[in-house]
Amino acid sequence: MQTRKEKVLAIVLSTAVFAAPFVAAAPAYADPQLEQIQPQKETATAENGEPLSFKERLKAKMAQAEISKMPAGEAYIPGGTQLNVELVTALHSKTARTGDIVRFKMMENLILNDVIVVPAGAEVEGKVTKATSSGFFGRAGKLIFSIDKVRTINGVDIPLEYMGKIQAGSDGGAIAVTAVVSILGGFLMKGKNVSIPAGTKFAAKVKNDTDLKTSLKDLQEAMNPEKPHGVSISIR
Repeated sequence: MQTRKEKVLAIVLSTAVFAAPFVAAAPAYADPQLEQIQPQKETATAENGEPLSFKERLKAKMAQAEISKMPAGEAYIPGGTQLNVELVTALHSKTARTGDIVRFKMMENLILNDVIVVPAGAEVEGKVTKATSSGFFGRAGKLIFSIDKVRTINGVDIPLEYMGKIQAGSDGGAIAVTAVVSILGGFLMKGKNVSIPAGTKFAAKVKNDTDLKTSLKDLQEAMNPEKPHGVSISIR
């Protein structure tokens, strides 16, 4: 017959044998999302010497992945490149209509490897995405527009998005300008319209890496302003 001590030992051993497969299988039930977002130890630091946060490290890695997608030796404008533009024609919430083209111009040259890709003064295109005239009950006018693209010398459209800010508020990357509503006599008081004068300056950025359809080796020739660009037709 087994002693009391032997019985206890047998129970412990049988329990361990029974539980072993489940313990070994435990990692299979781990939450994969938790594993993906769990920060790992990194040595990367910011300029001030402080360790980068997990989000900052993730953003940096995503940026590296974006850059690596471009073929080696290909000329391109990196996403995030800032461009300063100037409004050419004044905008007014009373006269603007959704879909209207908004004209800007480049305030400076866009230069890649000492080659001018987009000259200062080149047209930058945007559009009105929402325009509401002022009304009674103190309703202010609203004007929302985007900064969309600029064309290089060799005819490549560089996609842009709004980067700066006017007064308060933005709408999905577009500029949102709203007049301040006075609360004095608001019942029948007509709100103010929004007016943006010509010459107003904005900052935009390149939306993503943009292939210039030429190699770095041939960049200077491709961006030669004297070289004809456009549709080429040959007849015999």
